[in-house]
Amino acid sequence: MIIVDTGFWLALADDRDTYHPAAKQALQKYNEPLITTWPVMTETGYLLLTRKGVQAQITFIQSYAQNLFTVFDLEPQHGAQLAQLMQQYADLPMDLADASLVILAEHLGHGRIFSVDQRDFNAYCWKNTYPFQNLLMA
Repeated sequence: MIIVDTGFWLALADDRDTYHPAAKQALQKYNEPLITTWPVMTETGYLLLTRKGVQAQITFIQSYAQNLFTVFDLEPQHGAQLAQLMQQYADLPMDLADASLVILAEHLGHGRIFSVDQRDFNAYCWKNTYPFQNLLMA
């Protein structure tokens, strides 16, 4: 499974986005199941609504309903780790969506991700040791 960040969803949905061609190409090249988190879903839905309108947001939610990707459920025990990660990377800063993706990588045991956020995902490490492998920029 490939972890997906908000910027990838936005690039995929917007043919005027700088990363749109790379997002489409990466999706075809890797052709693997995708997984994200509820904070990323929320962020993506909001940004699609504000940038592209209600139909773009609906299309995104429909893709979830069609099982085109999976959503990882954070649990209460993840709360302390989310806060610790956000504190650790406060200089960037790290938001809730990004922190949730670090936890997802730890759950999956890999950091293979689609993200347009090179700065942050080049800095973040899962399990405080392992770097993310951004397949969108590969």
